[in-house]
Amino acid sequence: MLAAARRLPPEVWALGFVSLLTDAASDMIYPLLPALLASVGGGALALGLVEGTAELLAAFVKVWTGRRVDREGGHGRFVIAGYAIATVARPCLALITAPWQAVVARSIDRFGKGIRSAPRDAIISRVTPPERRGIAFGLHRAMDNAGAVVGPLIAALLLGAFHLPVRTVIALAIVPGIFSTALAIWAVRRFRDAAPTGTGDRGRAPLPPQARTTLVAVAFYALGASADSFLLLRLAKLGMPLPLLPIAWLTLQAGKSLLNVPGGALADRFGARHVLLVSWSVYALSYAAFAFAPTWPIFWALFAVYAVHYGLGEGAEKSLLARLVPEGSRGAAFGLQIAVHGVALLPANVLFGLLYEKHVVLAFGLSAALAMVALIVLAIGTREREATL
Repeated sequence: MLAAARRLPPEVWALGFVSLLTDAASDMIYPLLPALLASVGGGALALGLVEGTAELLAAFVKVWTGRRVDREGGHGRFVIAGYAIATVARPCLALITAPWQAVVARSIDRFGKGIRSAPRDAIISRVTPPERRGIAFGLHRAMDNAGAVVGPLIAALLLGAFHLPVRTVIALAIVPGIFSTALAIWAVRRFRDAAPTGTGDRGRAPLPPQARTTLVAVAFYALGASADSFLLLRLAKLGMPLPLLPIAWLTLQAGKSLLNVPGGALADRFGARHVLLVSWSVYALSYAAFAFAPTWPIFWALFAVYAVHYGLGEGAEKSLLARLVPEGSRGAAFGLQIAVHGVALLPANVLFGLLYEKHVVLAFGLSAALAMVALIVLAIGTREREATL
């Protein structure tokens, strides 16, 4: 498995290191977002609006960008612009005085992600042999999640050892962001930019039926996949001390990072569809357990199980879509896949926030149920095509 990862194209590794630095910057902030919003009068509903609105706005950009690179190429410039925009936007959260300002800053950050994500995934898909795409996407996600380990460690150090205010820690997130943007520029210039993969109409071609069924299943899953920041909110409500929140976030990201490459390898060996079904099953079981966890140590311990669904599913979902869609339409397909997650996140977060304020079991229970619906749609809706997946 490690040997297979080492043989992956250099583009995959370079983009992985860029994501590592970017997530280090982002996850210096993310675990502190609930506390930041609380300091300006925002609660669970405000948190849902911040996360959901940002993703919804960015979703439209993801679709447009994916289609454009299919028609015209220019993957590299979108990747660079996306990382640069996010680098500037994130530290602006340190200046907010009202929840709506967090919505604006977070939306600009996600706009940058919307610009870069589909072109980046299309590059990875294009340079990687089909039989290694699961491990390629798994490696990229592993490095992305490794950055999400580094970020909370830095935040915990700055909060606990240096006793810096939350807003100062958020402002300092610009430092790894600058390094990630510089590395993205170097990487894109070092490796030749992906050329257009077809004529002007290729990116507009209808997706194959198998891909459409998969995206419907992804939509149901995404409707139940509320932001992980709610898990931090629940930990805080159960009594976890503030300096431990970044550490809790770190453990989740570490679990994801350690499992992404094995999960991608399993997708290559046993089929991305089967691995994705297992991933969503684990998600449903995890959220059902979260609903009844009585103390913050038990809730935190469940992160070990919850991380398995990320490790198995993140590479498998992209690998499955890449296998179902011809090369000339993959930018659009990845844009749609990312956009489905983004569009669903607003209703998912708002609904979860509303139910959470009514009763915790309702919120976590609905997320588990929607994951089961997604699992059934994928299992039954693609069963007759299993041999082609």
